[in-house]
Amino acid sequence: MRFLIGFGVIFFLIACACTGDSKRNISDYYFPAEELRSGKVYEYDLAKGDSSSPEYWYYRASRRDSGLFLSGTYYDSRFQIGQIRREKIADDGVTVRDYFLYESDWETGKQVQMNAVIESPDIFPSRVRDSSGVFLFRLRYHPAVDSGSTIYINRERIFLGDGPAFRYQGEDYPCVRFGLRELIGNKKEGIPELEGRGEEWYAEGLGLVYYRKSFGKSNQVAFEYRLKDIFPMSELEKRAAAFYGEE
Repeated sequence: MRFLIGFGVIFFLIACACTGDSKRNISDYYFPAEELRSGKVYEYDLAKGDSSSPEYWYYRASRRDSGLFLSGTYYDSRFQIGQIRREKIADDGVTVRDYFLYESDWETGKQVQMNAVIESPDIFPSRVRDSSGVFLFRLRYHPAVDSGSTIYINRERIFLGDGPAFRYQGEDYPCVRFGLRELIGNKKEGIPELEGRGEEWYAEGLGLVYYRKSFGKSNQVAFEYRLKDIFPMSELEKRAAAFYGEE
């Protein structure tokens, strides 16, 4: 009888362990929001070859009564704004709250803002199971040059587990990987969708450090970037001023 009772207790404990939460917490691999309260610029550049075509993201975090938020502003190699997004960082993951895209008005030379409608906001989970889980981000917007069109972007992130360590300023940072599946289309009839695939690496204590994407059956459009440097906004302003010949 004692043997049966003991066996029953062990079986119960094993069953509880198997049905418990076995998810892994990877929240430390996203951007360190508390360290970005004063704002920092992440510079990404081509991962291969000798050529350079930098992209910049300015991240700044703020804490409000409703939680912790992170805003990101993208600048291209000519220091023109391409997009702005505002995210909420919560215990269950990171979701996009606002998303603005920009296009150039060729007549005035100014950037025209377009407000995107977010249909699925998930961009980074806090807890995952190894090598499983799909997280969907989806938006749509009307381009400024053709307000009658509706462009949509569907992006799936698939958790792939640990990635290779990322070396930054002489130190190795552990990484996690996500696979990307992306679909870009126009709701106008007769316009085919563009399919893309890629990968992202997020380093603990840094955030996004590497990404690549390719589109088309023969990878007609492909790019690969990695984190090059992190610096204050004043440095980006200096570079922009030098680029445009301003003092």
